Amino acid sequence: MSSVIVCATDFSDQSASALEWAVAFARREGARVDLVHVVPEPTHDREQLAADAATFEAARLGDARDRLAANATAAAHAAGVTVQPHVLVGDPEVRIVEHARLHGARVIVVGSTARPLLERWVLGSVAERTIRTATCPVIVVPSRERGRPWFSGRSDGSRTTLATLVGLEGADGGPELVRFAADLRRHGRCDVTFLHLYWPTEEYERLGLRGSRNPLEVDPDVVKNLEPRLRGLVDGLPGEGSVRLDIQPAFGAASANLAMAAGDHAYDLVVVGSHQRHGLSRVLEGNVAESLARQAAHVPVACVPVPQAARAGVRVSATVPRILTVLAPTDLSEIGNTAIPHAYALLRATGGVVELCFVHEHGIPNPAFAYDLPERLTAAERATIERQLRELVPPDAGALGITTHVSVIDGGRPAETIVTTAERLNVDAIALGSHGRGGLARAVLGSVAEYVVRRARRPVLVVPQR
Repeated sequence: MSSVIVCATDFSDQSASALEWAVAFARREGARVDLVHVVPEPTHDREQLAADAATFEAARLGDARDRLAANATAAAHAAGVTVQPHVLVGDPEVRIVEHARLHGARVIVVGSTARPLLERWVLGSVAERTIRTATCPVIVVPSRERGRPWFSGRSDGSRTTLATLVGLEGADGGPELVRFAADLRRHGRCDVTFLHLYWPTEEYERLGLRGSRNPLEVDPDVVKNLEPRLRGLVDGLPGEGSVRLDIQPAFGAASANLAMAAGDHAYDLVVVGSHQRHGLSRVLEGNVAESLARQAAHVPVACVPVPQAARAGVRVSATVPRILTVLAPTDLSEIGNTAIPHAYALLRATGGVVELCFVHEHGIPNPAFAYDLPERLTAAERATIERQLRELVPPDAGALGITTHVSVIDGGRPAETIVTTAERLNVDAIALGSHGRGGLARAVLGSVAEYVVRRARRPVLVVPQR
């Protein structure tokens, strides 16, 4: 049974371009096209009904069926694919999404809007409202001169390569985008570029990077941290064609940066995640997919729905996660050292790496990434601290397959530095000791453990004072 591609039309020039793209895509995918046109509900106004509005509605419905059938026949003849016309009644975005759901459509194809800017901002377009409610990807096709081929990738005989740019967001929504790209490659050759845009100052602060840096250039320390996680998403992508991962700094709106990247190369399709925000969150946070669909004037944009769990940062692993790297910070006090054996215990069954860390506390400029900071610790002092850290390694760690790395960080507040170090080293968990203070003592003195538990993006094992 062939897959279904739903293409919506209102008989405009934009819809004609969308239909051309849909049948070209269907020919590549071996799919059929359901060409859908939605007419409004018949009026129930008494005066209009008295004026024989029912006859008018019937004539309008008949005219829509005739025009749709003619368009479907012409498109099917030109592309050599099956095109089935469907006239629906009701609200366009509701009936389009409903038809796609009932027929298990792979994608919905719509033309970009021709509405004036103010009207589109107040009411939205059918394309934008469809993006917000569809459960399958929605491809927004810009208007283009008729007869001009949509897929500009190289062709060898009957096979055409689809050049695709994927705006990769990372773990939140990333798997859905990777699955969509993999599905494209299963149906034909597809060269994919995964582009991850990072905001320099945000990443510098997250990783606790120090020293003068140029935010306009790719930062090797940021790439070193981001790349393993992103590679885990895209490596081993099935299907034919090349796969490339590009990590770049960016400023301003993500949609504008993606539109610029799409314009720099001859891509046939741009793929982004649709977070389907509604109400106030849509006004405050926006939607990259909708914005990009408006800005990308020359290339179709595929808006892939991101499940609610991914949008909220809630991801339930299908398998038991493995802990292979543990950060064990200590101030070399008795309480600070309490958690170190527990850090090794987390790796007892599997082996792995324990990152033993000491923070030499003192103030540093803010932001630290704007200044070259001198070391306060002498080489001899640093060597002494590293020796003390190594003395804390359990004797049987090596026999259990556990490797130890020691590091001394000169400067910063311990709690903040522990969180940024965990990010920079990409550890799987953190193990640290706690004084176990409560009440007024905790309010006055604070708690490193409490701060780490609240701010860390990975599991934290807190070992209380005995």
